[in-house]
Amino acid sequence: MKLFLDNKPFHFSEDDLPCLVSYANGTGGSHFSVVLVADLFLSGSKILFLTAYPMATDNFLNQVEGSGLNIARIENEGDLVGKENTQAIMIKSGDEELFMKVAELLPDIKERVVFVKNIEGLKGETLKKCLEFDKVILSGDIDKCDLKEEILKRHFKTTILFNQPETDLTLKVPELEKYSGYMWGDEIEGIVRAENG
Repeated sequence: MKLFLDNKPFHFSEDDLPCLVSYANGTGGSHFSVVLVADLFLSGSKILFLTAYPMATDNFLNQVEGSGLNIARIENEGDLVGKENTQAIMIKSGDEELFMKVAELLPDIKERVVFVKNIEGLKGETLKKCLEFDKVILSGDIDKCDLKEEILKRHFKTTILFNQPETDLTLKVPELEKYSGYMWGDEIEGIVRAENG
């Protein structure tokens, strides 16, 4: 899968972070956010990956299959030993306690893109920790997120919306085709989507 901006191939960069991707169920934002982080990974970014549900982890692995790049799945604290420099570290889905421990233990945490999916399903303490990172991607339904007020206080260099949230983000989403989103960035703006390219 590839990313497109206004129908032209597009690559996301760490310079576009922090990033908020918000979407309602069925709008395509969930899949798009995984393709976005896979694109960063394939371009050389180091990733720390947390999702509330395993489907996104499987989707990511499908996106990067055959790349030969370094991925470690961490099911418990002991799994991290010797894998601290792995390019992508995937925390057991839904294990927020393990995520918090790994975030503290990783010596290169400030260099990593911290990808956090399903923000609506995560606890406030986890999200507060994530908001400390400069290279963070928060992905999920902002309307259903317990910590949305805290999230809204943060400046995001890039905001991508797949529907108009009820939460006031001061951004107006234009009419979009299915599975498309609208991206506002410090440097770029336009309609984004992920598809086979």
